[in-house]
Amino acid sequence: MKIKKIEASRADWDHVRSWNYKLKDLKDNYQSVVYAELDGIHGEVATGSVERVYYILSGAGEFNIGGENVHVEAGDVLTVPPHTTYDYWPTNEETLKVILFMELWDN
Repeated sequence: MKIKKIEASRADWDHVRSWNYKLKDLKDNYQSVVYAELDGIHGEVATGSVERVYYILSGAGEFNIGGENVHVEAGDVLTVPPHTTYDYWPTNEETLKVILFMELWDN
């Protein structure tokens, strides 16, 4: 299956621009691959029953996962456990660019 960027669902808010590539035919836990660019705070969200996996493409940032801050930079992989509240943001003037593997985000 190939999904072109133009076919991805767009969702933008405050300081976040994102493209959701929905993989509805997959029978695995990860049915959305999301590319996001952050110029400010994402906003607090919570995982469901599936762990989320972030790959940091460029920039540097902080994730607050369950009250603990974790610094990330390009090339890092970060996981957020199921049933966990978290937020993240860039820590310098550079845009934080990430790829997220998550449960189906049906936006």
